[in-house]
Amino acid sequence: MTNLSTACQLTACEKQLLNYATELVPYLQKHGTIIDEQRHIPDEVIQKISDAGLFKLGTPKEYGGHDVSIRAMVEIISEVAKGNGSVGWVVQIINGNNYNAALSLPSGVLDSIYNEVEEIRFCSVLLASKAVVKKVDGGYWIEEGFWRFGSGSMHATHALLSLKDGESMREDKTMKMMLAVVPMSEVTIVDDWYTMSLKGSSSNSLEIKNTFVPEQYVITQEMHQGGMPPVQLKGRDRYRPYAQQIISITTGISAILGLARGAIEYFVEKAPHKGISMTVHPSQAVVGHIQYKVGLAAMKVESAHLHISRSIDNLERHAQNAEQFSLKEMAQLQTDITYAAMLCWEAVDLLTAESGGSVIADSNHLSQIFRDIRGGANHALTTASTGLELYGRVLMGLPPQHVMTLGATSLLKVN
Repeated sequence: MTNLSTACQLTACEKQLLNYATELVPYLQKHGTIIDEQRHIPDEVIQKISDAGLFKLGTPKEYGGHDVSIRAMVEIISEVAKGNGSVGWVVQIINGNNYNAALSLPSGVLDSIYNEVEEIRFCSVLLASKAVVKKVDGGYWIEEGFWRFGSGSMHATHALLSLKDGESMREDKTMKMMLAVVPMSEVTIVDDWYTMSLKGSSSNSLEIKNTFVPEQYVITQEMHQGGMPPVQLKGRDRYRPYAQQIISITTGISAILGLARGAIEYFVEKAPHKGISMTVHPSQAVVGHIQYKVGLAAMKVESAHLHISRSIDNLERHAQNAEQFSLKEMAQLQTDITYAAMLCWEAVDLLTAESGGSVIADSNHLSQIFRDIRGGANHALTTASTGLELYGRVLMGLPPQHVMTLGATSLLKVN
């Protein structure tokens, strides 16, 4: 696997953005309780993130963005999540979606969108709960649409919304994804985000009725059987064929990694000053089994980072060389992310178990991390059981069951 050090792999601009994120950590930690109570991120916090340029990580430079590497995006967002899970989650969703939109939309559409407001932020839902959509002259008519879990919706300017629900996706044997770009002014945000986890991510349901979307504002990702090799492209365009694989990395694991890193830092900081109830130990830090648990948790998080780094290395290599994946390579890339999420969750769970009864208080920072990472690790793109089933099936010569793999046949080598 790759080395854990990423400092030598970041540009000067990326290192500066990482420093900005680090400087925000104490500020975000102080707002943790308020963010959970209000169930969204306060405007002043959003402004701080914006002023630091952290909503423009995946935005092309020609539109005022930083266009950082995938690796840098993971590291910077991970640092934000150390301060607060909900903020990290929203920052990762918006940047991942901005990146996807920039790869997928025609330049004329991008010009039009980025001329509307100073800072564009996309939220998204990749599968509709209900989508009654008709093809009409010049585009699509959304008669009725309902999308759950629109993370960052309260802070977004636009939404990327699937024009297919579960039923229509199952009926479409091509596994074609269609995402409509819709201004948030045309979307109704349903105030239904009442949860135990990532309370401030404003992952509310989204609703649209009787809305026209021009054809050029619909991203259609055709997944052809047979697997013609990707065309050799230049610059950021070389990532275009791999957009779905990039989504699985940029919109799921970064915040989870940051939460786990933050949990270890917090526990280590508190341990020397915290005793263990019903014992004569004056400090957790001097107790052998606590030292063992901290070491084990740290190794789990570092191992998670290695798996994430391997997935990025594999993606970068294939994109640079316009190479197809073997089925095992594709399954491994997706499973690396889900397994990393499981390792991060296990690390936080270990530390929470050694934190005594006080950890159950909502105001306890580790309690918030515990709740947030549990929800994050349950996301469809980071669920370990789904990823491990995929890898096991492929290793045993069985066809994949994962939609992301089934939808990537154009990137797979023909045996």
